[in-house]
Amino acid sequence: MSPVVTAVEPRKSGVAAVTLDGGDLPLLLPLETVVMHRVRAGAEFEDADWATLTGEGQRLLAVREALTFLARRHRTERELRTALATKIEDPAVIDHAVERMRTLGYLDDAAWARNYVGSGRARDRGRALIRMELQQRGVADPIAREAIEAHDETAAALEAARKRARSLRDLEEPKRSRRLHDFLRRRGFGDSVAREASRQALAELGGGPATGLDAE
Repeated sequence: MSPVVTAVEPRKSGVAAVTLDGGDLPLLLPLETVVMHRVRAGAEFEDADWATLTGEGQRLLAVREALTFLARRHRTERELRTALATKIEDPAVIDHAVERMRTLGYLDDAAWARNYVGSGRARDRGRALIRMELQQRGVADPIAREAIEAHDETAAALEAARKRARSLRDLEEPKRSRRLHDFLRRRGFGDSVAREASRQALAELGGGPATGLDAE
């Protein structure tokens, strides 16, 4: 039986709820699709034509959802796919929206990773932790590795050590040095980088060279 439209109800955000004869739930379609294909109460469509116009409408709605999501702030491809999957069941429709965002230049994991590495969020972190955070956002490892090459880990470790050292001023050695070193390691800095940053930061603090790590 060919699809027969029984009702078309315009709604907010430029969509219309289209009900078919015998259908349980209305189908949401963009108003542009409804107007272009003359979808109105009483209209009857061939199965192939109905499949074409509904597919077109679903893809357009998916692109709208993607644009709305990305308008708030830059996102990774995984984040966009996850958001779209909460509203769209068809993987092919999601693929279409993602590819459209790439074509328009609104979705670029490499650019997102570079921005993340250069942001304040990564300032006091080591490369290992930044890489893990990028991977958690869905950034592919080769892209993550390339992005963190621009991160000055030595300078970042020293900045983080200086801030942390002030809160450890009253501790005695070797406890003070070990606390600071362990803090930097948790921040993703390599062992040698963490040791050198700890020594320099504690020396600058006024207590003389830190010796708490020398025996290790």
